[in-house]
Amino acid sequence: MMQPFSRHSDRYLDVPRLTCDIGVPLAEQPEIGHNRWHPEIPPAVTVDPGGEVILEAAAYDDYQIHDNGSLDELRRVDLSRMHPLTGPVYVNGARPGDVLVAEVLGVEPLSGIAFSNILPGTPGLLSETFPDGYRSTWYARGAIAESPEVPGVRIPTQPHAGTMGVAPSFELMRLWDMRESPLYADGRAFAPDPRNALLRGLGVEAARVAARTQPPRENGGNMDINTLGPGATVYFPVFVDGALLSLGDHHLSAADGECSFNAMEMDGRSWLRLHVIKDGMARHRITTPIVRPAPLVAQLGAARYLGFTGFCFRGREQGYQDASFAAQEAVHRAVDYLMGLGYSGEQAYVILSVAPVKIHVSCIVTIPNPTVTLYLPIDIFDRDILPS
Repeated sequence: MMQPFSRHSDRYLDVPRLTCDIGVPLAEQPEIGHNRWHPEIPPAVTVDPGGEVILEAAAYDDYQIHDNGSLDELRRVDLSRMHPLTGPVYVNGARPGDVLVAEVLGVEPLSGIAFSNILPGTPGLLSETFPDGYRSTWYARGAIAESPEVPGVRIPTQPHAGTMGVAPSFELMRLWDMRESPLYADGRAFAPDPRNALLRGLGVEAARVAARTQPPRENGGNMDINTLGPGATVYFPVFVDGALLSLGDHHLSAADGECSFNAMEMDGRSWLRLHVIKDGMARHRITTPIVRPAPLVAQLGAARYLGFTGFCFRGREQGYQDASFAAQEAVHRAVDYLMGLGYSGEQAYVILSVAPVKIHVSCIVTIPNPTVTLYLPIDIFDRDILPS
């Protein structure tokens, strides 16, 4: 397991931090965070511009999943507890219209155990193909992750927070509800839900309207950008006094697209330095977060890849300029190929969700079929997987 920050630098002792008790659900340590967005959630810690903070958080499942659990455990996961975030962090001097700059100084596991399960009923890219679910547990071995459920594969770790965002204003929260409410009825979006809502002491009325954390929005949130590891910088538009930054949903590794709905989901610790750009939203025309990726990314050897193409057609079915459809087909092609090498469909699907897979829109103008290419790193395997 990676060494904790305290063994890397004496500066750790002087950095304010919020500590997560491993294995303890957020409801039993509610003082450290929240699991909904709302502008009035009281801050858990305050820093000055240029100051640093260390935030520890449970994995996205809120410790509902265990490394010795069963498939039935996955079927009982309650997504109303999803994304126990740690924070908010109040940054002195930050005001609406400013930009909050979050430098990522370090990210690491807490327990060293991560999960990349196929959860029944969740909106994975191939959820109809794999409706029954699948368990896979991954263990951090320094810079490598291994799973007994996916033998013959060693994944280079790229720890990062999948969810990081600032608080919305009331006006912005109303806009979200207006946009997303037509999707609530058929389950295409997560409606506000007071069940299991934790808001650091806010009452039932706030819980009824507080926004779910599943989709990313103007405030950032569940962006799942796998390059936001150490050395990355995120620029957030600020909507409320103090910005109120929170994070969680740490990943030990994640592919572009996180196609199975799960990356390598872990409890984790992030070390941030925070700055404020006054009037930055107007000066730099920032309305959603912009990012500077980490300078180092996970790869093995010379980073050799095998690319699988996807287009927006399937048999007699024809889409039009549908890059999501094309991405789904690229994942299907890669799953089929790995099954030909002896992996089960579930094992292949998990590999494509956690390895440093790259998914590119290679061309968008070739109507009616855009090209999406899924690049699978071949050196994660303990054998040659190239066609021969």
